Amino acid sequence: MAQEFSGTDLFGDPIVTRQEGRGRPEHEWSLESSNKVLLAFARGLSVKQAATAIGVSVPTLRKHYFSEVAKRDAAQLRMEMTQLARLNAQAAEGNVAAEKELLKQLDKMRQRDQVRAMAPAPTAKPEKMGKKEAATQAAGQVRGLYEPPPPPGQMN
Repeated sequence: MAQEFSGTDLFGDPIVTRQEGRGRPEHEWSLESSNKVLLAFARGLSVKQAATAIGVSVPTLRKHYFSEVAKRDAAQLRMEMTQLARLNAQAAEGNVAAEKELLKQLDKMRQRDQVRAMAPAPTAKPEKMGKKEAATQAAGQVRGLYEPPPPPGQMN
């Protein structure tokens, strides 16, 4: 099925002219969209937000970009290391600005890691009670006219 393109929209996506027939045209994988998905994951966005970023549904994203979705947990770390490797290569060639930026980025990452290490561990949430346990506990805390009498031997 041949599609005719009539330029690009504001975000650089091709504008497809309306075809006769039902439904949207089949999404096609592209390197540009793949990079957008990886950048979305590197930024910490969810799968739904990444799908919205490239203009597809979540099932379509999972279908066409399954390898990118599989890498989402490590995307931020991989992006940081790729950026550091590029800065390091430029610094090795004698680029003083790249060397300064590399040191600044390394220091920033080191500080971030120290803050994370000093942060208190998240506390575990108390286990939720079931309905019967909650009702039993609420019944034991009744006060006033309907308060249960104290056990024998503990009368005031």
